[in-house]
Amino acid sequence: MAKQKAIVQIYRNWEESYNKVSKLLQALQSCCPRTICELKAVPYYDGHLLVRHCSMFDKVYWAFPSSVEAFKHCKPFIFVNGTHLFGRYGGMLLIAVAQDGNSNILLIAFAIVESESHGRSS
Repeated sequence: MAKQKAIVQIYRNWEESYNKVSKLLQALQSCCPRTICELKAVPYYDGHLLVRHCSMFDKVYWAFPSSVEAFKHCKPFIFVNGTHLFGRYGGMLLIAVAQDGNSNILLIAFAIVESESHGRSS
């Protein structure tokens, strides 16, 4: 309990963190123009009741322009790997990678989704 209170004091709570995702993406795009970002939210329901003016984080995708440009010179194969995120909300971090002509690995795009199968369907 003390550890959780200390984490909240330092990093704030989970809800505040998710509310800052759009600001983080805006900052990313202002620092690195042409960065591709997409944040998806879904309506929030309390049981069966829709909560007006409230949405819930669903998924986020981003790719840097240098990676998009470099991908044009890679082998035509993409590998997607994921790792589970542990914590209050869970989810998965997905990373798309490719291989260039020298067999070097290039990170192409990133996503945070609910699960591997849900993230790929949209």
